[in-house]
Amino acid sequence: MLVCPARTALSYSANQRIGLAIIGHMYVASHFFSSMHIYDDVELVALCNPDRRKIPEVFQTWEAQRKKLAESTEPEKSKAEKYTRLLEQRPPVYSDFRKLLDAQHKQIDALAVSMFDHYHGPACGTAIRLGKHVFCERPLGLTIYESRQLRHLAETHKVATSIRNPGNASGQFRRGVELIRSGVIGPVERVHVWFDRGGPDLDKPPQGEEPVPEGLDWDAWLGPAAWRPFHSQWMSYAFWREFSNGGIGTFGPHAANLAFMGLNVFELWNAKPEQPVTIKVEAECTRINRLSFPRWEVVRWEVPARGNMPPVQFAWYHGPGLSPGARDKLLGMLASYGVAKAEGEKMLGIAGALIVGRDGAIFADDHNNKIALLPRNKFKDVQIEQPEKLPRSLGHYFDWFHACRGGQLPLANFSYAAPLSEFLKLANIATQFKGTLEYNPASGRFVGNDQANALLHYKYRDGWQM
Repeated sequence: MLVCPARTALSYSANQRIGLAIIGHMYVASHFFSSMHIYDDVELVALCNPDRRKIPEVFQTWEAQRKKLAESTEPEKSKAEKYTRLLEQRPPVYSDFRKLLDAQHKQIDALAVSMFDHYHGPACGTAIRLGKHVFCERPLGLTIYESRQLRHLAETHKVATSIRNPGNASGQFRRGVELIRSGVIGPVERVHVWFDRGGPDLDKPPQGEEPVPEGLDWDAWLGPAAWRPFHSQWMSYAFWREFSNGGIGTFGPHAANLAFMGLNVFELWNAKPEQPVTIKVEAECTRINRLSFPRWEVVRWEVPARGNMPPVQFAWYHGPGLSPGARDKLLGMLASYGVAKAEGEKMLGIAGALIVGRDGAIFADDHNNKIALLPRNKFKDVQIEQPEKLPRSLGHYFDWFHACRGGQLPLANFSYAAPLSEFLKLANIATQFKGTLEYNPASGRFVGNDQANALLHYKYRDGWQM
């Protein structure tokens, strides 16, 4: 079953206005800034960004959208009024989300958190405690502890939540979940996930101190992280373990999503804490680097059986051109299903997944929006476009707003997104150790490894809390 409780406790009528506040400027924020006109009953009531240098870009986006829509034909033309109103009555802008929530909590019904990973815990946690619905960037939180706590808070306060994982809204993704669970490709014992980028593998933190740019609230940008003098390199995403989850946090939630959901891996998180159900994880990488992320890495998870599904191994290949040998290995597997090399290279793209069953395989693209059953001739009569049992999506963000109004929670809600994020974060801990780690998903602890357990969370700075 999917983790989709039917309704939320704090909800609104179908046509009631939702007051939305946005923190940051990453992908979630970019969507809303350019798409406010498609949400008829959602009003943007406040903006927050520690880096206020980004705010003029928002106004420029609104002006561009206003002009574009005004030059369109009806009914699009009338939607330009939304941007005209936003430009003439600009929402208040804050640098610190704590001040935002303190000043405008009565006007805010829902919050989009579009910042680096280290911001997710305090921003989402504070908002949920105030009864606000939350949409967050992927993965959920910086640490495993934060993922677990945010799931607990969301379930306790019964708010509508989602992470940015747009593949969940795809008809092919939902059909893929059904096909895996129904056994169309047979029992699955291997999953291969990849991302063609690699980490910076930096030897030392930024050196020296730079003047804080005008418009940047450095203290607010650091948030719960330890204080340090300003240096612009700290603001490079996916460079530093203190602020992000690197490559697996960037594309792992997208590329591994279909396999994690379709194979019911999240069910392991619902076992009783005293049950000895564990996941084993081991990594090979350029070198152990506890400051930055390795240039390349191969991570393997050994996942125990779930119900009638057999144990399964997940493998993650990440690096420039993928990890050593991974590209040829994946092309070879695709070739065994009749995929020519040129097509295989195209399928690998920047990221993706190959879910291998005893009777065939499912390929999924970078965001798991599109799938293919392999070999194609064997499955040519299988419908893959839309789910037959799972509900169809209204759209990734529309699903969240529907839940804010009392509808079913999105597939990417925190009850599901937290286990997915936690599973992936095991890789970032594994790359800091030699040998195999054993993790109990029910208790949220490594078995017999105090050093690994010490990396489950960190101490927040004074004044910051979840």
